[in-house]
Amino acid sequence: MGYDVGRFQGDVDEDLLCPICSGVLEEPVQAPHCEHAFCNACITQWFNQQQTCPVDRSVVTLAHLRPVPRIMRNMLSKLQIMCDNAVFGCTTVVRLDQLASHLNDCEHNPKRPVTCEQGCGLEMPKDELPNHNCVKHLRTVVKQQQAKIAELEKASAEQKHQLAEQVTEAV
Repeated sequence: MGYDVGRFQGDVDEDLLCPICSGVLEEPVQAPHCEHAFCNACITQWFNQQQTCPVDRSVVTLAHLRPVPRIMRNMLSKLQIMCDNAVFGCTTVVRLDQLASHLNDCEHNPKRPVTCEQGCGLEMPKDELPNHNCVKHLRTVVKQQQAKIAELEKASAEQKHQLAEQVTEAV
């Protein structure tokens, strides 16, 4: 499913739009004979219904699809797009080919990992931090550790018993 055209600065060439979703091509592929380009997700979903090009109805299958030419990939990569996290306050505009890298580091990304600074040091998505309770988390950790200790003590006792049996048998 393509990128929303409204996220881009300036005009977007209509040849860079997916004829299925009308968005800017995302992971574009093309049909080899008619050379129409589509978002990979859009055409894959289209092929669940029919095995034709949605533009000219020529026969095409998923196996026929090829990557779009380099010039089209270059044109797409140069487009300027607003960050996905604009709704959370990010005002950054980046080249489309740099969007994924920006999203990993975007301070406005609600899923960006942050470390609890209230005492437990747990790493969690930023949007979960307001509901985080260190005491509750640490209690869970203690219970897990106690369960592991109990398992180890049980295994140790079983091994001691087996060893004692072997010593008795050897005598």
